[in-house]
Amino acid sequence: MGCMALEDLDASNDIFRHLFESLPVGVAYLDRECRVVLANPAFTSITGLDVEEINRTEHPPFADSEARSRILDIMNSGNSSSFEHICTRPDGERVHLRTWVHPLSSDRIRAQILSCDISEERAREAMLRSTHRTLEKLVSDRTSELKSKNDEMEWLLYTISHDLRAPLLTISGFLGFLREDMRAGNSRRVEDDLRVIETAVNSINAMLEDTLRISRIGRFLGSRDRVQFADIVNEALTLTREKLVSKGVDVVVDPDLPDVYVNRVRAVEVLVNLIDNSVKYMGDQRKPQIHIGCRKNGEAVFYVRDNGIGIDPKHHSSVFRLFYKIDSRSEGTGAGLAIVKKIIETHGGRVWIESEPGKGCTVFFTLPSIKNSTA
Repeated sequence: MGCMALEDLDASNDIFRHLFESLPVGVAYLDRECRVVLANPAFTSITGLDVEEINRTEHPPFADSEARSRILDIMNSGNSSSFEHICTRPDGERVHLRTWVHPLSSDRIRAQILSCDISEERAREAMLRSTHRTLEKLVSDRTSELKSKNDEMEWLLYTISHDLRAPLLTISGFLGFLREDMRAGNSRRVEDDLRVIETAVNSINAMLEDTLRISRIGRFLGSRDRVQFADIVNEALTLTREKLVSKGVDVVVDPDLPDVYVNRVRAVEVLVNLIDNSVKYMGDQRKPQIHIGCRKNGEAVFYVRDNGIGIDPKHHSSVFRLFYKIDSRSEGTGAGLAIVKKIIETHGGRVWIESEPGKGCTVFFTLPSIKNSTA
C-alpha cells in the first residue's frame, strides 16, 4: 500500500508539473518579499526572463514599486484580487499585464500569481478609442461644414431678398407709369419707361449671375497646383489690358514674386477683380497707378495698391459684402470684392484693406505660398 501511495504521489507530482509547465497563463509563486520562488515557462516568456535570471534578480517582474506595493497589500489582506500593470522586459519592451494574486499561508511561499499578457487587447481598445475619436471629429467637422453652408445659404438668401428688392420695386413702379403712358399715347415716355424696366431686369440678372458665381466657388474650386504668382499677374493684366490702356493706368509689378499653391483660374479671377476695382475708383487722378507686389514678414502677403479716391474706414468692414456699393451710382453689382473674399478664404487665406479718402486703397491678401528651396 505504501508503495502504491508513493507511486500515486509521484504520478500526481508529474501531472502537476506537466500542468504547471504547459499552462498558457504565467504562474509564479512569491515569498513574503515578493521574490519569485518558482515560475512556469509562460511566466518567464511573458516577463522575458529565464528561470536563472528570475532566481538571481530581486523580484524582477515587479521591480515597479507600484506593482510590488499592490501585491504586498493583497498578500497582507489575505483576500484574492487582481490588477493591471506594465512590466518592462529586459529588452525594453513594455508588456501590459493583468495579474491575479492569491495569498497563501505557507511560511516560505506567501502568494500565487497568475499573469496574462493583455497588450494586444489593450492595443485594440486604444485603436477603437482612436477610431471613435476620429469618427467623432469627422462628424463634428462635417456638422460644422454643414452649419457653415447653411449659414452661407441663409446669408445668400437674405442678400438676394434684400438687394433684389430695389430693382423689383423699380420694375413694379414703372409698369404703372408704362400703363398710364400707353393709355395717354405718349410714345416717348413709353420708350423711357421700357428702358428703365430693361435696366432693372438686367440688374437683377447680373445680381443673380454673381450670386451663382459666389455660391459655386467653394464647391468648384478645382485642382490646385504650384504656380508662379508672376504668371498669374501677367494673365490678369492681359485680361484687363484694354481697360488699363483706355484709362491710362500705369502698372508696377514687384520682381521675384513667390510661387503659390492655388487654383490658377480662381487666383487670376482675384487679381482681375482687384484691378477692375482699382480702375473703377481711380477718380480724376491725373497719373493713375496700380502697384502689385508682395511683402514677406514670416508669411507672404500679396497686395494690389492704387492711388485712387480711397475708402473711408467706416466702410472697410462692409466692402466685402455681396452687392455692397459705397456709391450706388457706380457700375457693376458690387459683387467683385465679395467674390475675391470667397476665393481667398476657400484657399485658406485672409483678405483685408487699408485705405483713407483721397489716399488710394490697398487690398492685402494671403495665399498658400511655396518657399523657394534655394532660400
